[in-house]
This record gives sequence, structure tokens and C-alpha cells, in this order.
Amino acid sequence: MANFLVDVTIPDDTVEITEQTIENHRNVKSVTIPESVLVIGDRAFADCVNLRSITIPPTVMAIGKYAFSNCAQLETIEIPAGIAVIDDGTFADCVSVETILLPDSVTAIKEHAFMNCTGVKNIVLPDNLTVCSAKAFPNSRKYLCVNKNYKYEDGMMINTNNNMLLFYNGEDEIVYTPETVRGISYRAFYGTTSKLVRVGEGVTSISEEAFAGTKGVRVIIPESVDYIELSAFDSNSKILCHKGSYAENWCNESGLRRLEDEIA
Repeated sequence: MANFLVDVTIPDDTVEITEQTIENHRNVKSVTIPESVLVIGDRAFADCVNLRSITIPPTVMAIGKYAFSNCAQLETIEIPAGIAVIDDGTFADCVSVETILLPDSVTAIKEHAFMNCTGVKNIVLPDNLTVCSAKAFPNSRKYLCVNKNYKYEDGMMINTNNNMLLFYNGEDEIVYTPETVRGISYRAFYGTTSKLVRVGEGVTSISEEAFAGTKGVRVIIPESVDYIELSAFDSNSKILCHKGSYAENWCNESGLRRLEDEIA
């Protein structure tokens, strides 16, 4: 017997849509979501391969990992105001999407959020991203740069609105962050093969896992830094910093190896 496509209406009293809320994902043609819904959970609409459009009500405050992955016929993605994070793989493999509209409330775009969205022609990004994975889009360098507050130079993607260094995906052995940068984002240098990164004077914060997953990278930290997340470096990282600085005290408290070399 053939499988017929269906229109799905989520019950009015539903607060969270989970992977189990809808049966036979592959048969779904359209979905009506009531304003009672606050959360769209992990994989809630994954593999709805015949879903062409969906309206997410403004009441939704969180969308889970891979929530819309492999919605192969979804054509437009419009996120309501209030969503702060586009999580891992949320819209991965949505190959028919041509336009992505993200509200100003979005501050973070995680790993593979729009992986394999190869049909994208237009992306409208928020001005205040503090986190954006280098692997968020099929080609982040292309898509981010068309938005006025983002630039890519020397392997670094920078939000010029808040002066965050979002990620580095270059291959230079020695890297100098631009003097305009004020913060190093989540996983900005994650897995870098660079041997030395000199963080520029003026940077005040280094986010979680910023230099994790590296092979013994040396990082020079200026005196301007006054906040470092506990997970910013892994055990292979080596720190050079000024005596008496916040970075030195942080190294002593975290147990991370600090090199005794003098900073030029």
C-alpha cells in the first residue's frame, strides 16, 4: 500500500515537540505548530523529507540538535525572535533551502548547523554573533562575508560589530590576531595546526575550548585579558604571559603549563 503524505497539526496544549511527537516523519507534508509550544526538541522533525514549509511560532524559545536535519524539500528557514542558539546540525542536509533568515536574538551558530545546505543563495545574519563554527555552513567564509558586520582576513572570521574573533581556519604556523579584536570565541582555534598564536593587546576574554584540540600550540596572552574560561585550553597547550598578570594567576590555578620565556 502506498504511503500518503499527511498534514500534521500539533495539539494546542503541547509544550515540547519531541522526536516521538510525530509518527512516520517521511510522510509529513505540512505541520501546524500552536503557540503553546516552547521547545522543539532534538530531531523533532528530522527526516521529514517531504516537508516544504513550516512556520515556527514566536513562543518557541529553543530548537534542539538536528531538529530539522534531512528535511530535503524545506525551501525557507525563518527563525522567530527569541531563539539564541542554532544548535549542532539543526538544519543539516536541508539541500533545498535557498534563504535563511536569522533574527537579532541569535548569538551562537554551532557545529554543522547548516551542513550540506548546498542550495543556499541568501543568508541574513544577526549583528551580534559571539559564536559561529567554521563548519556551520558549507562555506562560512562565503556566507558570513556578505553580511556587513563580518569580514574574513588572514584565515580569521571577525564580527566587526562586537569585535569577536569567531574562528580561525588558516594554516599559518604563526598567527597574530588583529588589534581590533576584543574577544576570542568558543572553539575559535579548535584543532588548529598553528604552532604559535599571539593574542593581540586589547583582547579581554578567551572563551571555552578556544584553543582545545590542538597539538601543543603556544599562545601568547597579553595583560589586557581579564577573563579565561576554564576549558579554554587543553593539556597540550603552552602559555606565555606576563608575570603578575591575570593569565599567570589563571595558569597557576588551573594547573596549565606556563612557559617561562619572556614576552617580547
